[in-house]
Amino acid sequence: MKSEAFPSIVRLPLEVLEVFIDFSSVSTQLSISRVSRLFNSLTLRALYRNISLYSPAVVVACCQTLASNRNAATTVRSFVISYNHYSPALLASYYSIIKKALQSLNNLHTLKLLVNDPYFVTLLSRCNFSRLRHFECYLTPSTPLIEFLNRHSRIYYLQVSPNENTTESLPDDGSGSNTLPALELPRLQYFSGNVQNVSFLGTTNTLRAAILSWNAMETDPDMAFQALQRSCCDSLNLLSCRRRGWNQDLIESISIRLPDLVSLLISNVLLVDEPLSEDYLQAIKAYLPRFTQLQRLHIVCIDYFEMGDISSPIDKELSIVTTWGAACPSLAEISLPHSKGLCWYKIADNVWIPDPKHTLGGQWLYDTVVLKRHPGWKTIVDGLNDSPPSSSAGIVNSSAYTNTIAVVRRHLGGLLKKEGTEQKSTTYISSTDPGALSGDLSSDTSDHEESRER
Repeated sequence: MKSEAFPSIVRLPLEVLEVFIDFSSVSTQLSISRVSRLFNSLTLRALYRNISLYSPAVVVACCQTLASNRNAATTVRSFVISYNHYSPALLASYYSIIKKALQSLNNLHTLKLLVNDPYFVTLLSRCNFSRLRHFECYLTPSTPLIEFLNRHSRIYYLQVSPNENTTESLPDDGSGSNTLPALELPRLQYFSGNVQNVSFLGTTNTLRAAILSWNAMETDPDMAFQALQRSCCDSLNLLSCRRRGWNQDLIESISIRLPDLVSLLISNVLLVDEPLSEDYLQAIKAYLPRFTQLQRLHIVCIDYFEMGDISSPIDKELSIVTTWGAACPSLAEISLPHSKGLCWYKIADNVWIPDPKHTLGGQWLYDTVVLKRHPGWKTIVDGLNDSPPSSSAGIVNSSAYTNTIAVVRRHLGGLLKKEGTEQKSTTYISSTDPGALSGDLSSDTSDHEESRER
């Protein structure tokens, strides 16, 4: 009778118990694991589902557990090793225990080896993860690494080292002929790495996003974009590039080879920062009409030595954004160099406003609405309705855009309400103040009337 009045917690569905355990702290989970075999098996999933290791000592302790505990190893879905320092004095047994642990992870979905240790590539030689989808490492492409990747055809996200590989011969004509095998990942959608690695991607992938970097070696940008054009021109939507200089030639090559991009991000790494030149602005304006569906353009400057603090007047940014928007009507979002993170959004036909959540954008928006300084301020007010503009204006009907417009609309609604109240108050005072209607009254009468009004 007593047990029926107070049912045991073990009678709850296992899914409910797992939710309770997932929301518990690690120390609580460790305590729960000692209650019974049932709770031990349930807490194993929560404790070992996602593993992140941030020092060699922790790596050794955890890998020893995984190598000796099969139940714990089979619950691992994400395995991350990440630490900054690399010591060449690590013994062979260190890599041996990691390799043994990796080979026991049969249900692994995500693997990240974020250590600048070239010896880590040897750990992958005999590893096969039938469910691997996501792989990140700081290894440069080599024959062992590409052979490992080609064994895992389900990978859709790949990140390799942003640095160049100087140990093996490289293609010099963009044809892809080199000593390294081609990378055959038919489900690959996201790639991040050095531009040198683009020639290894092969022609069977359907890339949606590529993040490329140039570091020590200068590589002809047109060669890389030509390779992307051959392999994934129809599927590529986002391209992000990081390179020294202002990269005017890079943007020109992209506009020719990949005109169907939706998002373009350019990071200019500058040793000595400098303001935008008129020639640069005009050059970008000339390249933009080649893009057929570009909607987001972000150009940022990275001051390598952080010696300068260059800022751009917001009214000048408005002029630049309006000019570029006219050159590429599909643009809906623009971020300019030296803008302190400010982003501009198009809300109507080439009518742009800054992000109201940004400090500079919010202040400018307030001054614009109250003082009516924006040439299209009426369009701004009328255009902020509940539904986004039509696709003909170059705006994407996305939740992110809708949320941004909702914030702008709320800001403008409050400002316009405040402005209307002030105007009504001014009109009432002007109509009832006798001093404003008759200039002959004495100062005593004016003082009396002002007091009466108050």
